[in-house]
Amino acid sequence: MEEGWLSGYIQDYDGQALTLIVPFSDSEYIKTHSVTECSVRVEDGRRISEVQRRKVYALIRDIADWTGYEPQELKELMKYDFISQQEDGTQYFSLSDADMTTARNFITHLIDFCVTNAIPCKVSLLEQCEDIEKYLYACVANRRCAVCGKKADIHEVERVGMGRDRRKMHHLGQLVEPLCRQHHQEVDQMGQKSFDEKYHLQGIRLDEQLCKILKWRK
Repeated sequence: MEEGWLSGYIQDYDGQALTLIVPFSDSEYIKTHSVTECSVRVEDGRRISEVQRRKVYALIRDIADWTGYEPQELKELMKYDFISQQEDGTQYFSLSDADMTTARNFITHLIDFCVTNAIPCKVSLLEQCEDIEKYLYACVANRRCAVCGKKADIHEVERVGMGRDRRKMHHLGQLVEPLCRQHHQEVDQMGQKSFDEKYHLQGIRLDEQLCKILKWRK
């Protein structure tokens, strides 16, 4: 590790992790502690936007209403839950000045929690999500309509041909959208392109994990 690239370090409470801060001149520390690997997290530099902050608080209120927690208490619980699942060294953050990427990932975390637990939200999660692919993945995995959040079937954007035995098909890589009965009927009436344009929606391709969850042949 080249001297002069790091400015300091933070030892984790259990002694298992080391966060290095650039620039740094104590190369002797790296040698004496036999540090051979470290992860690098790039700070965004941009601050959380007001739109992102409103999304976070709206989601927190919805989850608090559903769980019975006070919003302030729930916010802290969700922040610590989010941090515990990150592998990039994300530290505790404030919603007053968090970087934009952390805010984006936290919103995705809250939305995933809502989808997984079928939490009713006042504003469509499709409108609030900032990572459409991760949102659709969660909706497919939990069979939740991507438009309204109701229980969904898996709509095949790429239709199965007439006469083909679905049980013998390989679904890996198939383009799908999770839609409730109402929105399934709407896409049939409108056509796929018009439907996707109306809801700013897109399909997601099934990977091995989704095929396993859906119990569809890979």
